[in-house]
Amino acid sequence: MHIGRYFIVGLLLFGIVAGFVIAGHPSLRDGPIPAFLWPVAFALLIDLALLPLVRSGRIEPVTMNERAIGVIGAAVIVTVILAAAPAG
Repeated sequence: MHIGRYFIVGLLLFGIVAGFVIAGHPSLRDGPIPAFLWPVAFALLIDLALLPLVRSGRIEPVTMNERAIGVIGAAVIVTVILAAAPAG
């Protein structure tokens, strides 16, 4: 089973949720991890969670193109939401 599209959609949804959460809590904007890097951390966690399924052959690995589309798309979404939100 190839899950690349689900990976992309999940990351884009994470970008929307993270953008609104960070916009709602201005203290998160000044945290140790910049807001645009949150999707990278989330993608890493998802990759680590999927690794046993990939190794057992139950699913196909997510390609680098799918990772790039998901992470860049989510980072752009977070950045746009934060730019549109009024500063705390």
